[in-house]
Amino acid sequence: MGYIRRHISRRWLFAFLAFLGISCLHILRLNISVVIATIVKTNNSTHSQSRDSNISTQMCFSAEEREVDSLSKENKQAEFEWSSHTQELLLASFYIGYAIMQAPVGWMADTFGGKWLFAAGVIVSAILNIVGPVVLRASLPLFFATRVVSGMAEAVAFPASNTLTTKWAPDNEKTTMTSLIVSGSGFGSAVGQFFSGMVCSFIGWEASFYIFGGACLLWVLLWAFLVFEDPGVHPYISVEERNKIEENRSRRSNIKLKAIIPFRSIVTSLPVIAWGVSMVTIAGFVVFILLTNLPLYMKHVQRLDTVKIGYLLPIPFAAHCVMMLVASSLSDMLIRKKLLGVTQTRKLITNIGAVVTSGSLLAVSHVGCSQLKAVALMTTAMGGVGIAFAGIFVNAQDLAPRFAGTLFGIGNAFSVSTGFIGPLIVGLLTEDQSAPEGWRNVFYMAAGLSLFGAIFFQLFGSGLEQDWAKYNSGTQFDNLDDAACEKMDLKTIGDEKCDHFTDTDV
Repeated sequence: MGYIRRHISRRWLFAFLAFLGISCLHILRLNISVVIATIVKTNNSTHSQSRDSNISTQMCFSAEEREVDSLSKENKQAEFEWSSHTQELLLASFYIGYAIMQAPVGWMADTFGGKWLFAAGVIVSAILNIVGPVVLRASLPLFFATRVVSGMAEAVAFPASNTLTTKWAPDNEKTTMTSLIVSGSGFGSAVGQFFSGMVCSFIGWEASFYIFGGACLLWVLLWAFLVFEDPGVHPYISVEERNKIEENRSRRSNIKLKAIIPFRSIVTSLPVIAWGVSMVTIAGFVVFILLTNLPLYMKHVQRLDTVKIGYLLPIPFAAHCVMMLVASSLSDMLIRKKLLGVTQTRKLITNIGAVVTSGSLLAVSHVGCSQLKAVALMTTAMGGVGIAFAGIFVNAQDLAPRFAGTLFGIGNAFSVSTGFIGPLIVGLLTEDQSAPEGWRNVFYMAAGLSLFGAIFFQLFGSGLEQDWAKYNSGTQFDNLDDAACEKMDLKTIGDEKCDHFTDTDV
Protein backbone atom coordinates (compact mmCIF):
# COMPACT_ATOMS: atom_id res chain seq x y z
CA MET A 1 0.00 0.00 0.00
CA GLY A 2 2.91 2.31 0.80
CA TYR A 3 4.35 1.76 -2.68
CA ILE A 4 1.01 2.65 -4.25
CA ARG A 5 0.80 5.83 -2.22
CA ARG A 6 4.30 6.89 -3.28
CA HIS A 7 4.25 5.95 -6.95
CA ILE A 8 0.66 5.98 -8.24
CA SER A 9 -0.57 9.30 -9.60
CA ARG A 10 -3.84 10.13 -7.88
CA ARG A 11 -5.16 12.21 -10.75
CA TRP A 12 -4.57 9.39 -13.25
CA LEU A 13 -6.00 6.86 -10.81
CA PHE A 14 -9.15 8.99 -10.76
CA ALA A 15 -9.14 9.16 -14.56
CA PHE A 16 -8.68 5.39 -14.89
CA LEU A 17 -11.49 4.59 -12.47
CA ALA A 18 -13.76 7.12 -14.19
CA PHE A 19 -12.87 5.40 -17.47
CA LEU A 20 -13.91 2.06 -15.95
CA GLY A 21 -17.11 3.61 -14.61
CA ILE A 22 -18.08 4.92 -18.04
CA SER A 23 -17.19 1.49 -19.45
CA CYS A 24 -19.47 -0.22 -16.93
CA LEU A 25 -22.41 2.00 -17.78
CA HIS A 26 -21.99 1.46 -21.52
CA ILE A 27 -21.80 -2.29 -21.03
CA LEU A 28 -25.08 -2.16 -19.11
CA ARG A 29 -26.62 0.16 -21.68
CA LEU A 30 -25.76 -1.85 -24.79
CA ASN A 31 -26.26 -5.34 -23.44
CA ILE A 32 -29.91 -5.11 -24.44
CA SER A 33 -28.95 -4.59 -28.12
CA VAL A 34 -27.30 -8.02 -28.30
CA VAL A 35 -29.96 -9.60 -26.11
CA ILE A 36 -32.72 -8.42 -28.48
CA ALA A 37 -30.85 -9.96 -31.41
CA THR A 38 -30.88 -13.23 -29.43
CA ILE A 39 -34.32 -13.46 -27.84
CA VAL A 40 -36.58 -12.04 -30.58
CA LYS A 41 -37.97 -14.50 -33.09
CA THR A 42 -37.01 -13.80 -36.68
CA ASN A 43 -39.96 -13.42 -38.99
CA ASN A 44 -38.77 -15.61 -41.85
CA SER A 45 -41.98 -15.09 -43.77
CA THR A 46 -41.20 -11.41 -43.94
CA HIS A 47 -37.81 -12.20 -45.40
CA SER A 48 -39.33 -14.48 -48.01
CA GLN A 49 -42.06 -12.03 -48.87
CA SER A 50 -39.55 -9.25 -49.32
CA ARG A 51 -37.39 -11.39 -51.57
CA ASP A 52 -40.32 -12.54 -53.69
CA SER A 53 -42.11 -9.22 -53.97
CA ASN A 54 -39.13 -7.09 -55.01
CA ILE A 55 -36.50 -8.77 -57.12
CA SER A 56 -34.32 -5.64 -56.95
CA THR A 57 -33.93 -6.05 -53.21
CA GLN A 58 -30.53 -7.55 -52.58
CA MET A 59 -30.72 -10.16 -49.82
CA CYS A 60 -27.54 -11.47 -48.25
CA PHE A 61 -28.04 -15.23 -48.60
CA SER A 62 -25.20 -17.61 -49.40
CA ALA A 63 -25.46 -20.37 -52.01
CA GLU A 64 -26.25 -23.01 -49.43
CA GLU A 65 -27.98 -20.39 -47.23
CA ARG A 66 -25.90 -21.54 -44.28
CA GLU A 67 -26.49 -18.23 -42.57
CA VAL A 68 -30.25 -18.66 -42.88
CA ASP A 69 -30.01 -22.13 -41.38
CA SER A 70 -27.98 -20.75 -38.51
CA LEU A 71 -30.47 -17.98 -37.88
CA SER A 72 -33.31 -20.49 -38.05
CA LYS A 73 -31.70 -22.49 -35.26
CA GLU A 74 -31.33 -19.31 -33.23
CA ASN A 75 -34.92 -18.43 -34.00
CA LYS A 76 -36.13 -21.66 -32.39
CA GLN A 77 -34.41 -20.63 -29.15
CA ALA A 78 -35.97 -17.14 -29.11
CA GLU A 79 -38.75 -16.37 -26.62
CA PHE A 80 -40.42 -13.18 -27.81
CA GLU A 81 -42.26 -12.07 -30.94
CA TRP A 82 -41.72 -8.33 -31.24
CA SER A 83 -42.16 -6.14 -34.30
CA SER A 84 -39.29 -3.95 -35.48
CA HIS A 85 -41.17 -0.97 -34.03
CA THR A 86 -41.33 -2.62 -30.60
CA GLN A 87 -37.64 -3.45 -30.72
CA GLU A 88 -36.64 0.10 -31.64
CA LEU A 89 -38.98 1.53 -29.00
CA LEU A 90 -37.35 -0.69 -26.38
CA LEU A 91 -33.90 0.44 -27.49
CA ALA A 92 -35.06 4.07 -27.42
CA SER A 93 -36.65 3.89 -23.96
CA PHE A 94 -33.30 4.17 -22.20
CA TYR A 95 -32.58 7.51 -23.85
CA ILE A 96 -35.86 9.05 -22.73
CA GLY A 97 -34.70 8.93 -19.13
CA TYR A 98 -31.13 9.71 -20.15
CA ALA A 99 -32.14 12.94 -21.88
CA ILE A 100 -34.53 14.10 -19.15
CA MET A 101 -31.86 14.02 -16.44
CA GLN A 102 -28.89 15.58 -18.27
CA ALA A 103 -29.38 19.21 -17.26
CA PRO A 104 -30.47 18.44 -13.66
CA VAL A 105 -27.51 16.16 -12.96
CA GLY A 106 -25.14 18.69 -14.53
CA TRP A 107 -26.36 21.29 -12.05
CA MET A 108 -26.18 18.74 -9.22
CA ALA A 109 -22.59 17.85 -10.12
CA ASP A 110 -21.51 21.51 -10.17
CA THR A 111 -23.36 22.23 -6.92
CA PHE A 112 -22.79 19.12 -4.79
CA GLY A 113 -19.84 17.42 -6.45
CA GLY A 114 -19.47 14.51 -8.84
CA LYS A 115 -18.05 11.59 -6.86
CA TRP A 116 -21.12 10.25 -5.08
CA LEU A 117 -23.46 11.31 -7.85
CA PHE A 118 -21.49 9.11 -10.26
CA ALA A 119 -21.51 6.21 -7.79
CA ALA A 120 -25.27 6.48 -7.20
CA GLY A 121 -25.95 6.30 -10.93
CA VAL A 122 -23.91 3.12 -11.32
CA ILE A 123 -25.56 1.47 -8.30
CA VAL A 124 -29.11 2.11 -9.53
CA SER A 125 -28.33 1.04 -13.09
CA ALA A 126 -26.53 -2.14 -11.98
CA ILE A 127 -29.38 -3.23 -9.71
CA LEU A 128 -31.98 -2.64 -12.41
CA ASN A 129 -29.83 -4.64 -14.81
CA ILE A 130 -29.62 -7.57 -12.41
CA VAL A 131 -33.40 -7.78 -12.04
CA GLY A 132 -33.88 -7.25 -15.79
CA PRO A 133 -34.64 -10.86 -16.85
CA VAL A 134 -37.30 -11.29 -14.18
CA VAL A 135 -38.96 -8.00 -15.08
CA LEU A 136 -38.80 -8.71 -18.82
CA ARG A 137 -40.61 -12.03 -18.48
CA ALA A 138 -43.16 -10.52 -16.11
CA SER A 139 -44.16 -7.43 -18.11
CA LEU A 140 -42.82 -5.70 -21.20
CA PRO A 141 -44.23 -2.28 -20.15
CA LEU A 142 -42.58 -2.67 -16.74
CA PHE A 143 -39.27 -3.54 -18.39
CA PHE A 144 -39.72 -0.48 -20.59
CA ALA A 145 -40.10 1.59 -17.39
CA THR A 146 -36.93 0.11 -15.87
CA ARG A 147 -35.03 1.06 -19.01
CA VAL A 148 -36.24 4.65 -18.66
CA VAL A 149 -35.10 4.71 -15.01
CA SER A 150 -31.77 3.16 -16.01
CA GLY A 151 -31.32 5.99 -18.47
CA MET A 152 -32.01 8.52 -15.73
CA ALA A 153 -29.42 6.84 -13.50
CA GLU A 154 -26.73 6.63 -16.16
CA ALA A 155 -27.23 10.28 -17.08
CA VAL A 156 -24.92 11.24 -14.21
CA ALA A 157 -21.78 9.84 -15.83
CA PHE A 158 -20.53 12.51 -18.22
CA PRO A 159 -21.66 15.64 -16.29
CA ALA A 160 -20.19 14.25 -13.06
CA SER A 161 -16.92 13.24 -14.71
CA ASN A 162 -16.67 16.64 -16.43
CA THR A 163 -17.05 18.41 -13.10
CA LEU A 164 -14.44 16.18 -11.47
CA THR A 165 -12.03 16.59 -14.37
CA THR A 166 -12.02 20.39 -14.02
CA LYS A 167 -10.76 19.82 -10.46
CA TRP A 168 -8.23 17.07 -11.18
CA ALA A 169 -6.75 17.90 -14.60
CA PRO A 170 -3.94 20.41 -15.14
CA ASP A 171 -4.70 22.50 -18.22
CA ASN A 172 -2.00 20.80 -20.32
CA GLU A 173 -3.50 17.36 -19.58
CA LYS A 174 -7.17 18.29 -19.83
CA THR A 175 -7.82 16.95 -23.32
CA THR A 176 -6.00 13.67 -22.72
CA MET A 177 -7.66 13.05 -19.36
CA THR A 178 -11.13 13.92 -20.66
CA SER A 179 -10.68 11.71 -23.70
CA LEU A 180 -9.36 8.83 -21.60
CA ILE A 181 -12.50 8.99 -19.47
CA VAL A 182 -14.87 9.40 -22.42
CA SER A 183 -13.12 6.59 -24.31
CA GLY A 184 -14.67 4.30 -21.74
CA SER A 185 -17.78 4.54 -23.90
CA GLY A 186 -15.97 2.86 -26.78
CA PHE A 187 -14.14 0.39 -24.57
CA GLY A 188 -17.31 -0.56 -22.71
CA SER A 189 -19.18 -0.93 -25.97
CA ALA A 190 -16.47 -3.22 -27.37
CA VAL A 191 -16.23 -5.36 -24.24
CA GLY A 192 -20.00 -5.44 -23.84
CA GLN A 193 -20.67 -6.48 -27.43
CA PHE A 194 -18.03 -9.21 -27.28
CA PHE A 195 -18.98 -10.77 -23.96
CA SER A 196 -22.72 -10.26 -24.44
CA GLY A 197 -22.53 -12.33 -27.60
CA MET A 198 -20.48 -15.03 -25.89
CA VAL A 199 -22.61 -15.19 -22.76
CA CYS A 200 -25.90 -15.17 -24.68
CA SER A 201 -24.72 -17.99 -26.95
CA PHE A 202 -22.98 -20.29 -24.46
CA ILE A 203 -24.58 -19.57 -21.07
CA GLY A 204 -27.88 -17.80 -21.68
CA TRP A 205 -29.06 -14.26 -22.22
CA GLU A 206 -30.14 -13.91 -18.59
CA ALA A 207 -26.56 -14.42 -17.40
CA SER A 208 -25.39 -11.32 -19.26
CA PHE A 209 -27.61 -9.18 -17.04
CA TYR A 210 -26.35 -10.82 -13.84
CA ILE A 211 -22.64 -10.82 -14.70
CA PHE A 212 -22.41 -7.24 -15.93
CA GLY A 213 -24.56 -5.85 -13.14
CA GLY A 214 -22.47 -7.59 -10.48
CA ALA A 215 -19.19 -6.39 -12.03
CA CYS A 216 -20.39 -2.79 -11.97
CA LEU A 217 -21.27 -3.04 -8.28
CA LEU A 218 -17.69 -4.13 -7.60
CA TRP A 219 -16.50 -1.00 -9.40
CA VAL A 220 -18.50 1.12 -6.96
CA LEU A 221 -16.40 -0.21 -4.06
CA LEU A 222 -13.16 0.83 -5.77
CA TRP A 223 -14.57 4.25 -6.63
CA ALA A 224 -15.81 4.86 -3.09
CA PHE A 225 -12.46 4.18 -1.42
CA LEU A 226 -9.93 5.41 -4.00
CA VAL A 227 -11.48 8.57 -5.50
CA PHE A 228 -11.98 11.91 -3.77
CA GLU A 229 -13.86 15.01 -4.87
CA ASP A 230 -10.87 17.33 -5.04
CA PRO A 231 -7.07 17.08 -4.69
CA GLY A 232 -7.30 19.39 -1.69
CA VAL A 233 -9.22 16.80 0.35
CA HIS A 234 -7.34 13.69 -0.81
CA PRO A 235 -5.57 12.18 2.25
CA TYR A 236 -2.91 10.29 0.30
CA ILE A 237 -1.96 12.55 -2.60
CA SER A 238 1.61 13.83 -2.60
CA VAL A 239 2.29 17.51 -2.03
CA GLU A 240 4.07 17.67 -5.39
CA GLU A 241 1.10 16.29 -7.30
CA ARG A 242 -1.39 18.49 -5.47
CA ASN A 243 0.67 21.58 -6.26
CA LYS A 244 1.06 20.56 -9.90
CA ILE A 245 -2.70 20.24 -10.28
CA GLU A 246 -3.65 23.41 -8.43
CA GLU A 247 -1.01 25.58 -10.10
CA ASN A 248 -1.77 24.42 -13.64
CA ARG A 249 -5.53 24.20 -13.91
CA SER A 250 -8.08 26.77 -14.97
CA ARG A 251 -7.95 29.56 -12.45
CA ARG A 252 -10.64 29.37 -9.75
CA SER A 253 -12.13 26.10 -11.06
CA ASN A 254 -12.05 24.74 -7.53
CA ILE A 255 -13.85 27.67 -5.88
CA LYS A 256 -17.28 26.87 -4.51
CA LEU A 257 -19.78 29.40 -5.80
CA LYS A 258 -23.03 30.87 -4.70
CA ALA A 259 -23.36 32.56 -8.09
CA ILE A 260 -26.45 31.88 -10.14
CA ILE A 261 -25.69 29.86 -13.25
CA PRO A 262 -26.10 32.17 -16.30
CA PHE A 263 -28.57 30.04 -18.24
CA ARG A 264 -29.58 32.87 -20.58
CA SER A 265 -25.97 33.51 -21.54
CA ILE A 266 -25.38 29.80 -22.05
CA VAL A 267 -28.31 29.21 -24.39
CA THR A 268 -27.68 32.40 -26.41
CA SER A 269 -23.92 31.94 -26.82
CA LEU A 270 -23.06 31.16 -30.46
CA PRO A 271 -19.97 29.05 -29.58
CA VAL A 272 -22.13 27.05 -27.16
CA ILE A 273 -24.78 26.58 -29.86
CA ALA A 274 -22.08 25.44 -32.31
CA TRP A 275 -20.79 22.96 -29.75
CA GLY A 276 -24.36 21.83 -29.11
CA VAL A 277 -24.98 21.24 -32.82
CA SER A 278 -21.88 19.04 -33.02
CA MET A 279 -23.08 17.18 -29.92
CA VAL A 280 -26.52 16.57 -31.43
CA THR A 281 -25.28 15.49 -34.85
CA ILE A 282 -21.94 13.71 -34.42
CA ALA A 283 -22.11 12.68 -30.76
CA GLY A 284 -25.87 12.23 -30.98
CA PHE A 285 -27.57 10.87 -34.07
CA VAL A 286 -24.49 9.22 -35.58
CA VAL A 287 -23.33 7.54 -32.39
CA PHE A 288 -26.70 6.34 -31.14
CA ILE A 289 -27.75 5.02 -34.52
CA LEU A 290 -24.58 2.94 -34.68
CA LEU A 291 -24.55 1.93 -31.01
CA THR A 292 -28.10 0.65 -30.86
CA ASN A 293 -28.56 -0.71 -34.36
CA LEU A 294 -25.29 -2.32 -35.45
CA PRO A 295 -26.26 -5.73 -34.00
CA LEU A 296 -29.59 -5.60 -35.85
CA TYR A 297 -27.93 -4.55 -39.12
CA MET A 298 -25.35 -7.31 -38.84
CA LYS A 299 -27.97 -9.91 -38.00
CA HIS A 300 -30.67 -9.07 -40.54
CA VAL A 301 -28.68 -7.66 -43.49
CA GLN A 302 -25.26 -9.29 -43.21
CA ARG A 303 -26.81 -12.48 -41.75
CA LEU A 304 -24.39 -12.88 -38.82
CA ASP A 305 -25.38 -15.10 -35.93
CA THR A 306 -24.98 -13.98 -32.32
CA VAL A 307 -21.55 -15.61 -31.91
CA LYS A 308 -20.13 -13.81 -34.96
CA ILE A 309 -21.73 -10.56 -33.83
CA GLY A 310 -19.94 -10.98 -30.51
CA TYR A 311 -16.62 -11.55 -32.27
CA LEU A 312 -16.82 -8.79 -34.89
CA LEU A 313 -18.78 -5.89 -33.42
CA PRO A 314 -16.23 -5.07 -30.70
CA ILE A 315 -13.76 -4.10 -33.43
CA PRO A 316 -15.50 -0.81 -34.41
CA PHE A 317 -15.92 0.20 -30.77
CA ALA A 318 -12.29 -0.62 -29.99
CA ALA A 319 -11.30 1.65 -32.89
CA HIS A 320 -13.48 4.38 -31.39
CA CYS A 321 -11.63 4.08 -28.07
CA VAL A 322 -8.13 3.96 -29.56
CA MET A 323 -8.61 6.82 -32.01
CA MET A 324 -10.07 9.07 -29.33
CA LEU A 325 -6.94 8.60 -27.21
CA VAL A 326 -4.64 9.15 -30.20
CA ALA A 327 -6.49 12.30 -31.24
CA SER A 328 -6.56 13.67 -27.69
CA SER A 329 -2.80 13.17 -27.30
CA LEU A 330 -2.26 14.92 -30.62
CA SER A 331 -4.52 17.79 -29.50
CA ASP A 332 -2.62 18.30 -26.25
CA MET A 333 0.69 18.22 -28.13
CA LEU A 334 -0.47 20.83 -30.65
CA ILE A 335 -1.66 23.12 -27.85
CA ARG A 336 1.31 22.50 -25.54
CA LYS A 337 3.87 23.26 -28.28
CA LYS A 338 1.76 26.21 -29.45
CA LEU A 339 1.59 24.86 -32.98
CA LEU A 340 -2.13 25.66 -32.99
CA GLY A 341 -4.44 27.54 -30.67
CA VAL A 342 -7.16 25.80 -28.70
CA THR A 343 -9.91 26.88 -31.11
CA GLN A 344 -8.00 25.77 -34.20
CA THR A 345 -7.13 22.44 -32.59
CA ARG A 346 -10.71 21.67 -31.58
CA LYS A 347 -12.00 22.48 -35.07
CA LEU A 348 -9.27 20.53 -36.88
CA ILE A 349 -9.76 17.36 -34.84
CA THR A 350 -13.56 17.53 -35.06
CA ASN A 351 -13.53 18.06 -38.82
CA ILE A 352 -11.11 15.22 -39.51
CA GLY A 353 -13.25 12.84 -37.49
CA ALA A 354 -16.49 13.95 -39.12
CA VAL A 355 -15.14 13.57 -42.66
CA VAL A 356 -13.78 10.08 -41.95
CA THR A 357 -17.10 9.08 -40.40
CA SER A 358 -19.22 10.43 -43.26
CA GLY A 359 -17.09 8.84 -45.96
CA SER A 360 -17.17 5.47 -44.23
CA LEU A 361 -20.94 5.53 -43.77
CA LEU A 362 -21.50 6.43 -47.41
CA ALA A 363 -19.26 3.53 -48.42
CA VAL A 364 -20.89 0.99 -46.12
CA SER A 365 -24.30 1.84 -47.57
CA HIS A 366 -23.12 0.31 -50.86
CA VAL A 367 -21.02 -2.55 -49.49
CA GLY A 368 -23.58 -5.22 -50.38
CA CYS A 369 -23.29 -8.65 -48.81
CA SER A 370 -19.66 -8.51 -47.71
CA GLN A 371 -19.47 -9.04 -43.97
CA LEU A 372 -15.76 -8.22 -43.69
CA LYS A 373 -16.09 -5.02 -45.74
CA ALA A 374 -19.07 -3.95 -43.67
CA VAL A 375 -17.17 -4.49 -40.41
CA ALA A 376 -14.07 -2.73 -41.81
CA LEU A 377 -16.04 0.35 -42.87
CA MET A 378 -17.97 0.44 -39.61
CA THR A 379 -14.59 0.33 -37.88
CA THR A 380 -13.32 3.38 -39.76
CA ALA A 381 -16.65 5.15 -39.13
CA MET A 382 -16.43 4.58 -35.38
CA GLY A 383 -12.74 5.49 -35.45
CA GLY A 384 -13.73 8.78 -37.06
CA VAL A 385 -16.30 9.36 -34.33
CA GLY A 386 -13.56 8.76 -31.76
CA ILE A 387 -11.37 11.40 -33.40
CA ALA A 388 -14.25 13.89 -33.42
CA PHE A 389 -15.00 13.15 -29.76
CA ALA A 390 -11.50 14.38 -28.83
CA GLY A 391 -12.51 17.79 -30.17
CA ILE A 392 -16.12 17.87 -29.02
CA PHE A 393 -16.27 16.46 -25.51
CA VAL A 394 -13.60 18.69 -23.97
CA ASN A 395 -15.06 21.86 -25.49
CA ALA A 396 -17.50 22.44 -22.64
CA GLN A 397 -14.52 22.80 -20.31
CA ASP A 398 -12.93 25.27 -22.75
CA LEU A 399 -15.99 27.49 -22.94
CA ALA A 400 -17.00 27.56 -19.27
CA PRO A 401 -14.70 25.79 -16.77
CA ARG A 402 -16.81 26.91 -13.80
CA PHE A 403 -20.02 25.54 -15.30
CA ALA A 404 -18.61 22.52 -17.15
CA GLY A 405 -21.05 20.06 -15.56
CA THR A 406 -24.09 22.24 -16.17
CA LEU A 407 -23.06 23.13 -19.72
CA PHE A 408 -22.31 19.54 -20.62
CA GLY A 409 -25.58 18.44 -19.06
CA ILE A 410 -27.58 20.87 -21.21
CA GLY A 411 -25.71 19.96 -24.39
CA ASN A 412 -25.85 16.26 -23.71
CA ALA A 413 -29.59 16.49 -23.00
CA PHE A 414 -30.17 17.58 -26.60
CA SER A 415 -27.58 15.09 -27.85
CA VAL A 416 -29.03 12.04 -26.15
CA SER A 417 -32.57 12.99 -27.12
CA THR A 418 -31.50 11.60 -30.48
CA GLY A 419 -31.04 8.31 -28.68
CA PHE A 420 -34.80 7.80 -28.67
CA ILE A 421 -35.61 9.82 -31.79
CA GLY A 422 -32.96 8.06 -33.89
CA PRO A 423 -34.11 4.48 -33.27
CA LEU A 424 -37.70 5.47 -34.03
CA ILE A 425 -36.59 6.91 -37.37
CA VAL A 426 -34.53 3.79 -38.03
CA GLY A 427 -37.58 1.67 -37.25
CA LEU A 428 -39.63 3.57 -39.85
CA LEU A 429 -36.89 3.31 -42.48
CA THR A 430 -36.24 -0.39 -41.84
CA GLU A 431 -39.67 -1.95 -41.38
CA ASP A 432 -38.22 -4.87 -43.31
CA GLN A 433 -35.02 -5.21 -41.31
CA SER A 434 -33.42 -7.52 -43.88
CA ALA A 435 -33.74 -5.06 -46.80
CA PRO A 436 -30.48 -3.17 -47.51
CA GLU A 437 -32.35 -0.21 -49.05
CA GLY A 438 -33.75 0.91 -45.71
CA TRP A 439 -30.37 0.71 -44.01
CA ARG A 440 -28.80 2.60 -46.91
CA ASN A 441 -31.10 5.54 -46.16
CA VAL A 442 -30.13 5.32 -42.48
CA PHE A 443 -26.43 5.58 -43.33
CA TYR A 444 -27.05 8.44 -45.79
CA MET A 445 -28.81 10.37 -43.04
CA ALA A 446 -26.04 9.73 -40.51
CA ALA A 447 -23.32 10.77 -42.98
CA GLY A 448 -25.10 14.02 -43.82
CA LEU A 449 -25.63 14.91 -40.17
CA SER A 450 -21.97 14.28 -39.40
CA LEU A 451 -20.84 16.69 -42.11
CA PHE A 452 -23.40 19.32 -41.12
CA GLY A 453 -22.25 19.24 -37.49
CA ALA A 454 -18.61 19.66 -38.48
CA ILE A 455 -19.32 22.56 -40.84
CA PHE A 456 -21.41 24.41 -38.25
CA PHE A 457 -18.72 23.93 -35.60
CA GLN A 458 -16.05 25.14 -38.04
CA LEU A 459 -18.00 28.33 -38.71
CA PHE A 460 -19.13 29.27 -35.22
CA GLY A 461 -17.24 27.14 -32.67
CA SER A 462 -14.60 28.37 -30.22
CA GLY A 463 -12.08 27.00 -27.75
CA LEU A 464 -11.86 30.14 -25.61
CA GLU A 465 -13.42 30.75 -22.21
CA GLN A 466 -16.49 32.92 -22.71
CA ASP A 467 -16.87 36.29 -20.99
CA TRP A 468 -20.10 35.28 -19.27
CA ALA A 469 -18.31 32.27 -17.74
CA LYS A 470 -15.73 34.42 -15.97
CA TYR A 471 -16.14 36.00 -12.55
CA ASN A 472 -18.45 38.89 -13.27
CA SER A 473 -20.09 41.58 -11.22
CA GLY A 474 -21.82 40.38 -8.08
CA THR A 475 -20.30 36.89 -7.92
CA GLN A 476 -20.35 35.67 -4.32
CA PHE A 477 -18.15 33.01 -2.76
CA ASP A 478 -18.41 30.76 0.26
CA ASN A 479 -16.12 31.81 3.10
CA LEU A 480 -12.79 32.05 1.29
CA ASP A 481 -9.63 32.65 3.34
CA ASP A 482 -6.77 34.99 2.40
CA ALA A 483 -4.80 32.20 0.74
CA ALA A 484 -7.71 31.35 -1.54
CA CYS A 485 -8.21 35.02 -2.41
CA GLU A 486 -4.53 35.40 -3.21
CA LYS A 487 -4.55 32.27 -5.36
CA MET A 488 -7.50 33.70 -7.27
CA ASP A 489 -5.64 37.01 -7.82
CA LEU A 490 -8.60 38.92 -6.39
CA LYS A 491 -8.35 42.19 -4.48
CA THR A 492 -9.59 42.97 -1.00
CA ILE A 493 -12.65 45.18 -0.67
CA GLY A 494 -12.84 47.02 2.62
CA ASP A 495 -12.66 44.76 5.64
CA GLU A 496 -14.31 41.80 3.88
CA LYS A 497 -12.15 39.61 1.68
CA CYS A 498 -13.56 37.90 -1.38
CA ASP A 499 -17.22 38.34 -0.41
CA HIS A 500 -18.40 40.42 -3.37
CA PHE A 501 -16.54 41.48 -6.49
CA THR A 502 -17.06 43.77 -9.44
CA ASP A 503 -15.50 43.55 -12.88
CA THR A 504 -12.69 45.91 -11.82
CA ASP A 505 -11.65 43.59 -9.01
CA VAL A 506 -10.61 40.66 -11.17
